[in-house]
Order: sequence, then structure tokens, then C-alpha cells
Amino acid sequence: MVEKEANDLTSLRHLLTCNRDDAQPGEACFQKRLAGTIVKDFQSAVRLVRDHFPRYLDCLSGDQLFRIGVAFFQAADVEKARYCLELAAGKDGSWQHKAMLLVSRTYEAVGNEQRAITVIQDLLDQQPEKIFRRQALKRLMTLQSQGGNPLSMTDTV
Repeated sequence: MVEKEANDLTSLRHLLTCNRDDAQPGEACFQKRLAGTIVKDFQSAVRLVRDHFPRYLDCLSGDQLFRIGVAFFQAADVEKARYCLELAAGKDGSWQHKAMLLVSRTYEAVGNEQRAITVIQDLLDQQPEKIFRRQALKRLMTLQSQGGNPLSMTDTV
């Protein structure tokens, strides 16, 4: 308990310093706070992003955006999840294709199957790894069988 309070005091001191120090922009301060928080207490990091949403998201890494987007998705905060995941999908890294799959799921969650299909087709156009290609094709076939456009043979090759 004492250790946690000491960490909280350190974080609070750092935050107050960031707020007082005009030479350090809010974006840099936010990045430092998030980097320190994400390792120690991921849920606190998610709350920090939620508290400042959508400010400062552009400065986060694709990996951070993906992880936070997944947390928002799991908490059924679909709009915040989509925003984070779309930003993550736009940054190079191993999370890109996973992020696109989840972006399509956010559109499904709000009943926009056509947009979900479009996102999946965009993903397939990028020639993802085999595992993501299989998942995307499976989702595409499921969505299209529920009322979307029929799957053509050129989409599966």
C-alpha cells in the first residue's frame, strides 16, 4: 500500500510539474504520464486516455493505440475503440491488420455492416498474413450472408 501511495505521489508531482512548466507541451507530458502508467496499471492508462479523449491520441504509438482501442472495445465503448483502432491501423506495425479487423467489428456493433465489409475488403487488398486473411474472409462471408453483397470468386483468390 505504501509503495502504491509513493508511486501515486510521484505521478502527482510529475503531473503538477508538467502543468507548471510551460516549456513542456501537454502532449509530451501526456506521453510521459501514459508511458509510466501503462506499464504499472493498464486500466489507469485507459482511464487517462478516456479523460483526455481525443486529445493527444495522434502522439501515441500504434501499439499503444491498439491496446487502448481493444480495452475500449471490450468495455463496449465502440466509438472510442474505433477512433483508437483506426489511428493504430494507419501506423506501421504488427497490429495493423488486427486493428482493421476490430475496426470492422466496431461498425458491426453499431449495425453498419456495409462499412464493416468495406473495411474488411480494404484489409484483404493489403495482402495480410495468412491468419488475418482467413479471419477476414470468414467475417466477410458471414456479413455478406447476413444481407451484404454476395461474395465473388475474385474476392477469395
